[in-house]
Amino acid sequence: MVCATELALGLLLIGGIVGLFTGRRVSYLFTFLASLVVFAVSFKGLEGFSGEILPFLPTSIRVDPLSALFLLVFAFVTLALSLYLPFYEIKGSSRYLTMATNMALLSGLLFLVTDNVERLTLAYELFAVFTAVMILTSGTRGSKRSAVQYLVLTQIFGIVPLLTVMGVAYGAVGDMHHLTFGGLRENLGGLPANQTLLMALLLSASLVRSGAFPLHVWVPRAYRSLPSPFIPVFLLGEALGLYLIMRFYLFVFPANGTFGYILAFIGTITAFATLYSFKEIRLKRKFAYHSVMDVGIAYFALGSAIVLKGSILGSVALIGAILHILYQVLYKSATFFGLGAIEHYGEEPNICSLRKLLRGHVIALLITLSVFSMAAVPPLSAFVSKWLIYTSALGSANVLLWLMVLTITFLGMFPLASIIQVRRINRLLCKREVEREDIPLPIRTVTGFVALTSVIVSVFPFVLLPWFTGSLEELSVPLPENPVQLFLAHPGALLALTLLMLTTFAGWRVGRIPTDEVSEILLIFYNVGDILRYTADYFTSTAKNFYLQRVLPLVKVIPKHEVPLIRDYDDALDYPVRHLDEAMFMPLIRAVERLARWGKARNLDMNALISGFAIVMAILIVLLGVFA
Repeated sequence: MVCATELALGLLLIGGIVGLFTGRRVSYLFTFLASLVVFAVSFKGLEGFSGEILPFLPTSIRVDPLSALFLLVFAFVTLALSLYLPFYEIKGSSRYLTMATNMALLSGLLFLVTDNVERLTLAYELFAVFTAVMILTSGTRGSKRSAVQYLVLTQIFGIVPLLTVMGVAYGAVGDMHHLTFGGLRENLGGLPANQTLLMALLLSASLVRSGAFPLHVWVPRAYRSLPSPFIPVFLLGEALGLYLIMRFYLFVFPANGTFGYILAFIGTITAFATLYSFKEIRLKRKFAYHSVMDVGIAYFALGSAIVLKGSILGSVALIGAILHILYQVLYKSATFFGLGAIEHYGEEPNICSLRKLLRGHVIALLITLSVFSMAAVPPLSAFVSKWLIYTSALGSANVLLWLMVLTITFLGMFPLASIIQVRRINRLLCKREVEREDIPLPIRTVTGFVALTSVIVSVFPFVLLPWFTGSLEELSVPLPENPVQLFLAHPGALLALTLLMLTTFAGWRVGRIPTDEVSEILLIFYNVGDILRYTADYFTSTAKNFYLQRVLPLVKVIPKHEVPLIRDYDDALDYPVRHLDEAMFMPLIRAVERLARWGKARNLDMNALISGFAIVMAILIVLLGVFA
């Protein structure tokens, strides 16, 4: 299977190169073949395997049942993309979009199989860069601004923290090639920094990658800019963000209840994003906010699992978190494939274009079922995962978890209400229709297949329970032995089931209320969201002004009297770049020389010095790459 992993990476690389130089759809043939190989790797991952790949860049890999679960969904979405995209009429640059899609998938695959912290950081960066290229070359209005915002966020709050973690971890392990998850876990006592710092940095990288509060701002803009069929690549990226935090928080660091509460609280706040969907008639932004909510629920479940670790309820919460994030990749992919059919026809996906193009199609029914899965309508996918998540929190005697889960339960009625709202407005305002033959058969087939799959996967916990429990055996926690113990782990499961039924009924009723009345009801929540957004804008503006006035003169030749005239980055382009060795590196080198002379007569911790130097250099290089 090690060779199979190399083969999958090689096929995706060839697909990217062929797409870049030819722009032809034949490149997706290599994507298709790679997806089949990844399926084989994921099934073999049930037993677990490890080894080394890429002789020119030695990389240790380890696939266990947890990564195999993510690989299984990764393979399915890759297969669907390879069958859908050749028949989709791309409006942007087909060469760069095809190349970037294959390379983003390659990066995601490497992210899931690698066992090396350095290679994980490399895969994270490659995924961020190539997905930014996807946004930039999509050819839509506002795509350039969305790409810049996305790239800056992923660099500042993603790659910089990961580089810092890598530098600190190297100080403990002392060997970059053996800087594995297991090696880091065994050398936690030798870290030159507190574990809390590393956990906070990893949380930042995870939040921006998965699109959770407060780093979720790129999600609606990026989804609005991208062609709909390419959005599943970003949905996989959201799953990678959760995988990152699971891998470190559960399998490397000891359980930390404080961080568990932080994750649960962040997830609860993130779930409020669903309220903004009522303001949107543009369907991609509407579903983007729902996607942010699903990520928030997964974070809440993961936080609950950490708080309750060591009990059967903690294991139930963790299985619920894994299910929820993987389910959302599937049913959201089906939804965006359906919106892609509208874009292929030349329409903007909105409430009326749904009726124009999809009325009367079989896939319209399947997409509706997929959207109902998102809304947790019984007995569909999100209903199953939420049942587990609610059961774990309600079954505990933890007041904080109770407050947060009740908040999420209240918010859980709005996805269905939003869907009912769309159907109500559609019937009232939209009358035009077109013939179903206008949608190419392959697009209809793939969309319907993915939508149907997103519905039937609700049986996963019943069929693949040994797979789920096998992925958690390494944690040495109590595990459910059968589906009854999983879904009825505590009498609170009946309360969770009742709440899910009530939220479904409430969502149906709220969706039938006129939109303006619902907006008045939700005004207090919108105001809270606006306050949070304005606060974030203030800090962003402050950071931007600091860069323009303080940092920019160090890397650009700007007379002091002209600094106040620079209002944005376009103005800064008019000035030449300073010699970087003079402006940045030489002061750093002199500082290191003085530090070395100062330390000659002292017995210093060299690991700490090396790690500190690595951190400073990593941050410096990344900042230069982003801003210079």
